[in-house]
Amino acid sequence: MQQRNPRCSSLGLEEEVAEKAKANGWNVELRKRHGSRIQDLILSRGGLVLVVQVKDYSSPAGPRAVTQAKRDFDEYIRHLLEEKLGVTVVPILVSKSISEKARKRALSYGVRCYSPSEFENALR
Repeated sequence: MQQRNPRCSSLGLEEEVAEKAKANGWNVELRKRHGSRIQDLILSRGGLVLVVQVKDYSSPAGPRAVTQAKRDFDEYIRHLLEEKLGVTVVPILVSKSISEKARKRALSYGVRCYSPSEFENALR
């Protein structure tokens, strides 16, 4: 398990990154909820939006931090599409066979699983 760096909290690093972004002309949203998650930083400038996950561990950030960044991104996109544009996006896996492990992972990710015939019926 990764430990926070006692010399600098994540919030302090978030604020430091936010200040640097502001100084470089970025619009900054710090620790704001979009959908069901609170993203550390949302930086926007022109047509570009950066969904930023900030970690200040005493050891290198690992796969869990990457997963958290990806989930923040996914939730921000869902928020933009559904709440701002009124579009619902549904992730779907269609396969002739899906393992039980894959079904459990899909359930945790909100991915719907179908066989080809089940999917055909769902399209009707």
